[in-house]
Amino acid sequence: MARNWALVVGINNYNPLNFTPLKYAKRDAERVSEFFQAAGFEVRCFTDDSPPLTLPSGHTIPTQPTYGNLITFLQDRFESEFLTTGDNCWFFFAGHGERHQDRDYLMPIDANSRGAEVIAGLTINYVQERLSRCGADNVIMMLDACRSEGSRDGGGIRAETQKGLITIASCQPTQKSWELDELQQGAFTYALLEALQLPGEQSCATVERLSAYLNRRVPALCQQYGIPANKIPTPRISADPIEKQHFILIPQYARQADLDLLKLDAYRLQRSNPILAEQICIRLNALALGRDLEVFELLYKIRNAVRSHPNLPEDNRPDEAVPRSPNTAVTTTISDQLEKNRETPEPALNSELGIDYTRLWELLQAGEWRDADLETWHRMLEAVGRGKDDWIRADELRNFPCADLKTIDNLWQRYSGGNFGFTVQKKIWEECGSPTGSGKDWDRFCVKVGWQDETASRYLHYDELKANPDFSPTGEFPVCRVLVWVRGGLLEGWVGACVGNLFSRIQTCKL
Repeated sequence: MARNWALVVGINNYNPLNFTPLKYAKRDAERVSEFFQAAGFEVRCFTDDSPPLTLPSGHTIPTQPTYGNLITFLQDRFESEFLTTGDNCWFFFAGHGERHQDRDYLMPIDANSRGAEVIAGLTINYVQERLSRCGADNVIMMLDACRSEGSRDGGGIRAETQKGLITIASCQPTQKSWELDELQQGAFTYALLEALQLPGEQSCATVERLSAYLNRRVPALCQQYGIPANKIPTPRISADPIEKQHFILIPQYARQADLDLLKLDAYRLQRSNPILAEQICIRLNALALGRDLEVFELLYKIRNAVRSHPNLPEDNRPDEAVPRSPNTAVTTTISDQLEKNRETPEPALNSELGIDYTRLWELLQAGEWRDADLETWHRMLEAVGRGKDDWIRADELRNFPCADLKTIDNLWQRYSGGNFGFTVQKKIWEECGSPTGSGKDWDRFCVKVGWQDETASRYLHYDELKANPDFSPTGEFPVCRVLVWVRGGLLEGWVGACVGNLFSRIQTCKL
């Protein structure tokens, strides 16, 4: 079974010269800790008067939430991995938090931010970095950290989406998180605990449904207990990668529909992001107690795909795995590159001629590589003023609109993890001597991009291409009809000239 480990912090007794003392942050932390313990979690709790922790060595450590105690615990406990894939690491903080000089801070009991710098404050980035060392693939940060007198304030933390984390924050950066005397708790933590314990069809066991519930319930509680309408907060929940919205947080409250949705994600991601698909299958396998044969078989298939990647040692690859074809050197996995893409904005769909590239964007997002290839060809024909059954002339390639060429190339590169695209092909073409027709260099280029078989004895037909960035040779796509004589393989001399003109235009456009 998956393990759940939690670090819970709640602080009331701040120095009034630094921060307004709070009423219910400690109580909130204790309630969260009680819930976690009842659910079978391993819990470490730091509050104003929590008892010392006993370490496996027999030594005890104090748990008053000072900067020194917290930083020591984060350094020592998270120095090496103690959880694994399929496990969850939880962090809950109730107390003061604020943004100072573009950095988000959680304030221990002895913190001070009155001057030009924060003294004894914990940056959220540091906490996130330490938590990520635990070995679990799922780290959940719950931050009820904007509190002041009558509310939870402090200038507002931004708590942006953190790579690999699920972040649940009590309010937006400009808002306050309110403490409600009638409930003797913070509105956010009250709603959070309520949501995590809802049974049956009301269950909020997944991140997605928890988000929907909190966004309804927290404003409703604040309105019910007299918070002015213009001061009612809205919680913020983010997940990286986005598929973690479907992760099951509390297994005992999960529905069959939750399991089915996770299984669907695993099938959908097995090619575009096999590492995340593997993590999902491990979770599903644990939830099913190893009794779901479909999940077990999918996990085995995905692990073969992951281990077949050339960056892994040969002795870690099963015999059944399909290796990538001979190619140029790869320094990062496709999944790594796709994860990196999430940190950058979506490519602009620019066109000098007003051409709509939305359909191409949708097909590439979905990993429909062959359909995207055909769509690329149709849009290229449109860009030079020709119909779908026509072909592009050499002079048209030499004058192809730069903005359109850049849009097409950026889309292909982004959604293939840098494995497909015209500029990718151009680099390989240059490494092969920039050939423009038949001959040894041209054959070498075609083998490298997967258009000829490995002996260069024949050209592959279109339906023989792998069309999978996890297994295809780098540069296999786009092929387009500008490069392929579909009914009879590749027409070498004509294609070589077209390639030369296309890559010449890429050089001119400075892609």
